[in-house]
Amino acid sequence: MSAHVAAAVLPPPQVAVFARGPFQAGGVVILDDDEVHHLKVRRVADAATIRLLDGRGGVATARVTVEKDRATARIVATTTVAQPPATELIVGSGDRDRFLDLVEKATELGATRIVPVVTERVQGVATRFAAGHVDKALKRAREALKQCGAAWAPAVVAPVVLADALKGPAPRGMSRFIADSEGEPLPALRERDGVQWAIGPEGGFTEAERVVLAGAGFRPVALGRSTLRYETAALAALAVTAQSRLG
Repeated sequence: MSAHVAAAVLPPPQVAVFARGPFQAGGVVILDDDEVHHLKVRRVADAATIRLLDGRGGVATARVTVEKDRATARIVATTTVAQPPATELIVGSGDRDRFLDLVEKATELGATRIVPVVTERVQGVATRFAAGHVDKALKRAREALKQCGAAWAPAVVAPVVLADALKGPAPRGMSRFIADSEGEPLPALRERDGVQWAIGPEGGFTEAERVVLAGAGFRPVALGRSTLRYETAALAALAVTAQSRLG
């Protein structure tokens, strides 16, 4: 009997939890404390069917054993979900709480990489997203992944200066856009086209930064004619990208 047939006779998974991959049918995974807490909050019973995600395309169906302060999952079947098209955000490293919200929603909308950049207009923001907040961002991404049903979590890196974020040519086949209320509409995209979006901080990129972005091949694209907060612009960019890929 194949793994997929074996999974078909199980009840539907009650919840999704995050675990370290790779997964192998017949293997046992020890869930970490956060996931044990998640199972308790969701009142998942012993021997229930759950879905395991590793954030890198690995998905497994498993039966869970829940003890007082511990939970393990015996894997019944596995599958691998193909990597989604590259969808990257280069975003001004603004207020950390709003940036964390951005990461959560960007995960749901299919972002594959999020690069916070230190621009001229964020250097004086005391509450800006910093390297010490990356772990929180990754946790928010994992939580969003469990809710939205996707299989790939975005990479979130520590903030870098704009010049470092733009080092080297764009990957082959990658289109580069900068959110700009005076720009043109987003051109049509094919389903697997890669995209990089540059999203300015509060107040936008400076003129000098815009020159650097233009030199790196970023084309201005309008997300509407009003001025958007940076996190709103980032999510709007992801939404129009997803819509364009649908054809």
